[in-house]
Order: sequence, then C-alpha cells, then structure tokens
Amino acid sequence: MTLILSQADYLKLLYQAEIIQNNDISESLDITRKYQFGEGYWRQIQLRDGISLDISKYQQPKSLILKCHERKHPLEFRFSVLLESEFKDLEFKTGEYFLSGSGMASECDVFEAKSQRIVEVAVHIHPNAFRYFTENTSGKLPRELEHLIRHWDQPTYERYGTQTPAMQIAVQQILQCPYQGFTKQIYLEGKIWELVAMVVDQEVQIKQGCLQINPLKPSNIDCIYDVREILLKHLDNPPSLIELARQVGLNDCTMKQGFKQVFGTTVFGYLHHCRMELAYKLLIEGNMKVTEVAQTVGYASLPSFSNAFRKKFGVTPKSCQK
Repeated sequence: MTLILSQADYLKLLYQAEIIQNNDISESLDITRKYQFGEGYWRQIQLRDGISLDISKYQQPKSLILKCHERKHPLEFRFSVLLESEFKDLEFKTGEYFLSGSGMASECDVFEAKSQRIVEVAVHIHPNAFRYFTENTSGKLPRELEHLIRHWDQPTYERYGTQTPAMQIAVQQILQCPYQGFTKQIYLEGKIWELVAMVVDQEVQIKQGCLQINPLKPSNIDCIYDVREILLKHLDNPPSLIELARQVGLNDCTMKQGFKQVFGTTVFGYLHHCRMELAYKLLIEGNMKVTEVAQTVGYASLPSFSNAFRKKFGVTPKSCQK
C-alpha cells in the first residue's frame, strides 16, 4: 500500500511527532523528532533567523508519495549521504547534492519507495540572509549569482551536482559535531557556509563556462567507478593515468574529464584525499608508527608525508597520533 500525502500534511505530521531529544534546552533551537512514517529521526537546527539545518536519517516501511503544490521556496543546499532503494534509476543519489535558488517551486510528486533508506543534510537560507553574506560593498549580488535569488512569483533555479571529497568531509563534520551551546552554533554555521561556498564556486564556474556539465554515457560512468576501485586497491602504488585508462578501456582524456565530472576532483586529487583519510584513521587507531603509516599510504619520504598531512588536517601526524 502506498501512502499519499500533501506536503502541508506531511510537514504538519512531522512537527507533531514525538520529540526524542531537545539538544538546546535554553532556546529550543535544536530539536530531534521521531520520524512519523518509519524508523529513524528528523533533526532541525535553527542557527539564526533565516538559516536552518535539517538532518534526516530514516527508513520507509512502505511507499510514500508526497504531493507538492506550487510554493514559496528559500535557497536550499541538500546533500545525500546515503540513499538505498530497490529502484536504481533515482533522480537524487548517494554522494550528490541538490541546489535550489529562491522563488516559486513548481508542483511535483516526490516518491519514496518501500524500504528506502535515507540519510540527508539540508541547508535552508532565506534570500535576505544569503544577500547579507554575498552582496558586495555596493549592496549588489555578484552577477554570476543573481539567478539564485528570484521574486516569489518566478520559478526557482535548480541543479544537481556531484559532491567533491571536500564537500563530503564537511557534511561528515556536521553530522559528527563535537560541540554544544554557542560553540556548536558557531561551528555548524561555519560548516554550512563552507559547503555553500564550494557549491557556489562550482555554480560560478559553470556560469563562466569554466566547468562543463556534459552527460556521460552509462558505460563510461561504470568505467569511471572502476577507476576509483583500482585506486582504492592500490593506494600505496597506483597505476599511471595512462595505465588506469588502459585498464578500464577509456582513452586518457575521457577518463580524466569523466572522473572530474563524476567525483568533482582529479584522479590524483581523489587519490590524495583517500590516502590522507586512511592515514588519519591508522594514526588514530594507534597501532602503527608514523613511518609505517606513511609507507602504507604510498609515501617513501616521511617529511613529504608529514607536510601533506599537515596541509590536509592542520596538525602533524605525531600530534594526531597522541
């Protein structure tokens, strides 16, 4: 049986749900509610007037159709951390982000399948709050961003994109925020604007023609994911770009352009990210010496590893280990 709800009824039921935890008793600005339609929760954090953060983690026990009518819409930056479904042809997938400018959102139906698992981080920003942070000294938006703020009777601008490794790190840091009280607000708001900056940077590049968003053939996308798997299996000694392309059956140029389009970074930018993440994990576990960790992630030179690690995380490997 499929549950059909209007967006208004859906939100009304969400707000009426049992409060699992009030994480900010002083001002009631950070509240976690039980997800009404399945297992999981919905957490809403009001950081300041016009800026809110939603964290959703739930699983649907039955299919749901959410009927959304035309409505006024703030700017939205939504990041998919996990989306598992029996349906493979999904519009929004794990590791992608959704950007919506402000304006009038169009009528649509949102379908969530039975047993679908979702983990999402969503940022909502009122146009006035966005203007406050992005206008120049003359009180004007940069020309490349004018399309993101439209009158309430104009259709919203929308685009899907692939999260870069840097975006994924920022999202995880939001999910694992170690602070409470006003320091939590400062930390989360900083991470939100860090994410917004990275998405906006891509948007500016697209508008300036510096970043092309051309659809890849499904077969080429599969090959690009094969490249990633090869890199992950050979972090200590990866093949050359030409050898990688040969192994997956693509030419060098197609592989490099396709990889950046799918993962938002270069092949070796992704390799560096994975190496540093593994190094951080091994150092925190404390079972290996710094030199052993460096060799495990492919660094023959300890100074080179230490410099790369410090640039990535802002601390030395030795201090991280302690």
